Amino acid sequence: MKRISLLVLTLIATAAAAQSTYDEAALKAFRAEREKVLLADNGWFTVAGLHFLNPGDNTFGSDPLNDIVLEFADVPKHAGVIGMNGKTVTIKAAEGQTLTYNGKPVKEGELRLSAKGRPADLITYNGTSFFLHFSGPRLAIRVRDQKAPLRTGFSGLKWYAVNPAMRVVGTFTPLTTAKEIMAPTILGDLEPFTVPGNVAVTIGGKTHNMEAWRSGERLWFVFRDLTSADSTYPSARFLYTDAPTADGKVVLDFNRAQNPPCAYNPWTTCPLPPSANKLPVRIEAGEKRYHAAATSNAAVLRK
Repeated sequence: MKRISLLVLTLIATAAAAQSTYDEAALKAFRAEREKVLLADNGWFTVAGLHFLNPGDNTFGSDPLNDIVLEFADVPKHAGVIGMNGKTVTIKAAEGQTLTYNGKPVKEGELRLSAKGRPADLITYNGTSFFLHFSGPRLAIRVRDQKAPLRTGFSGLKWYAVNPAMRVVGTFTPLTTAKEIMAPTILGDLEPFTVPGNVAVTIGGKTHNMEAWRSGERLWFVFRDLTSADSTYPSARFLYTDAPTADGKVVLDFNRAQNPPCAYNPWTTCPLPPSANKLPVRIEAGEKRYHAAATSNAAVLRK
């Protein structure tokens, strides 16, 4: 009996010691940096529009009769025309107007997507700007507003209390050859992602084999759990981890689980989780819903 009691006390002490080693200061810094990134001039809280282009000419400006309506005080009523011919996109100022194109005044130019070592071409009207963007297979212009209500009215991100038990270690099993999949987004488009392997992880006493996506040198998990019914964003949350160690171990700290951009902003697009990452457990850790009710298009398009 004494041996059993001693064993129980040892286990309790070990668990307490493991929890006491959780680096709460690092988590606090992570969360502060996340807010900083979201609120930056190029952060998700400044995105103020997503307008898909049609083949041929697309008129744009603040007048409601334009093909692309940019309802901002900075933008002229009739600002110009964006032409799309296949994947070639051009822009031309309206009569009497000038474009600020990559910081310089021009009458016309080509709108190019971002490429390695070069950002997308940027059209600017004081605090309003836009650039060419791929959403799935479709070309669009993404608009930024430095005075967007989402940014100026920021109310602080909402998080679960720190839960050291939600920092778990999984085992990575690589695929013989990494595969590319086409995953649906909340807008119904398909976007490509690379799957290097899977991670077996035990959460809430159950083992799950989660599909990992590649994100640079890291692994990326798009997942949903039972808290999506009441306290976390309905469509998905994101979790990034370091690459597996030499012995295949991966640390998944769900205290760092974060909302996708579409949890805040209807002008963004996000992938939906693969079937393997729809977890039948409550992961009460990480970021909660930002809005009181998740009423964006993502809530409707849960799959």
